[in-house]
Amino acid sequence: MAGHRLLILGGGFGGLDVARSIARSRAARGYWDTLLIDKENFFQFNPLLPAVAVGSVETRHIVYPLREMARHRRIRFIKNKATAIDLERRRVELHNGLSEPYDTLVIAVGSVTNWYGVPGAQAHARPFKTIVDAMTLRARVVELFEMAEQARSDAQRRRLLSFVIVGGGVTGVEVAAELIEMSRETLLPRYPTLSDSHLSVTVLEGGDRLVPAARPAHSAYVAGFLAKRGVRVHLGALVTRVDPHAVTLRDGRTLEAFTCVWTAGVTPPDLVRRLPVRFHTDGRVAVDGELRALRPDGTPFDDVYVIGDCAASPRADGRMQSQLAQTAIGMGMHVGESLVRRAQGRAAGSFVYHDPGYIISLGKHSSVLDLFGIPLSGKLAWLIWAGAYLVKMVGFRKQIEVGIDHLTHLWFEHDTSQILNRRVVLSDDELNLALAESGAEPAAPGAPPPDGPAPAAPRPEGAELQSSGS
Repeated sequence: MAGHRLLILGGGFGGLDVARSIARSRAARGYWDTLLIDKENFFQFNPLLPAVAVGSVETRHIVYPLREMARHRRIRFIKNKATAIDLERRRVELHNGLSEPYDTLVIAVGSVTNWYGVPGAQAHARPFKTIVDAMTLRARVVELFEMAEQARSDAQRRRLLSFVIVGGGVTGVEVAAELIEMSRETLLPRYPTLSDSHLSVTVLEGGDRLVPAARPAHSAYVAGFLAKRGVRVHLGALVTRVDPHAVTLRDGRTLEAFTCVWTAGVTPPDLVRRLPVRFHTDGRVAVDGELRALRPDGTPFDDVYVIGDCAASPRADGRMQSQLAQTAIGMGMHVGESLVRRAQGRAAGSFVYHDPGYIISLGKHSSVLDLFGIPLSGKLAWLIWAGAYLVKMVGFRKQIEVGIDHLTHLWFEHDTSQILNRRVVLSDDELNLALAESGAEPAAPGAPPPDGPAPAAPRPEGAELQSSGS
């Protein structure tokens, strides 16, 4: 067994590319005793979460078993959650009283949803960061259509089918585009008592345009596309409060929102925030040119790397690198190459990131992209989007499965089978309200649910699952 202990926390994009780099080098495999730790036993391909949320891509097709990856690359993997990092003793504390020592540590744990301290947001809005979030949203949408069909008035139907998405970045507009497509093209034709007038999908963006990181022309294209499809877009709309079925804006307006999806931003988890390191103003860990964490005095930790959503790495223009999957991939590749160089006795270089651009999916009808400075929009852009993500999928089997999903979705409607129980996707208050509006008697406290005697399942907490940017 090699003597130099390398510990990688997080099996997302960044951590996975570090492990891949080690596995490709015989010298590195002999030098490093590599252990990968993640709280889930799978890697999830986050860019396709909106497609999973509407059933155009199957759930299991975007996940890849980390243990299978580790076996093929001759590294070790354990499924556990880090609870504390002791940088002085070089140990990571895990659940169940376990701990793991390290010589070199790579922190790639991703991020959690940033609620920005908005009252009621964490309690009443739904995060969108994990595959469980996507599955739950899909089942919730179908359940609300079922409830709305049985509602006794148009006002009740409009209330149940009011969806608000907070955050007009890439994820927000992709969720809105997929949701409106599934609702109008697949769901509404199947419910004879429902019409377009009952459905409302609204995107709230605090800035002056959608997808601020995109070209202004592409932001305008996205806004026009969504508006043409029936999505309402409000710019300069800062949310100041989220109630069970409404959101309040800074200008005093209140919008009905039986379902509020929060895609407004991310922040490092508490595990990272407790570290004795220097932090950037946005809460990310300040790193040097080699992506090593900086001490409060500005000197780097020689053997602690931070990558992905947790790292505040400066760009040439003085801004910080974006918290996106492609950034995490670039960071993971750099740190992996640095560790390979160390195993070969060579010096590591500085991190230089060449931004390849962006791709924004707007459903099967259109996309916009900017790849290496070349802008494109429309159906051709969608084909490039599908092909690019297909190439980036982990594992040949997953590439085949997702490719078939894309082809199937071009000719067939969304699959609207509802697998999750209504008690999983609706809270007790929401369920009683929906039942009352459909003419049924609300369930008494402690009574068995309408579709079986099973106890209510807890709402999945997206922030406790696999993160998106690592």
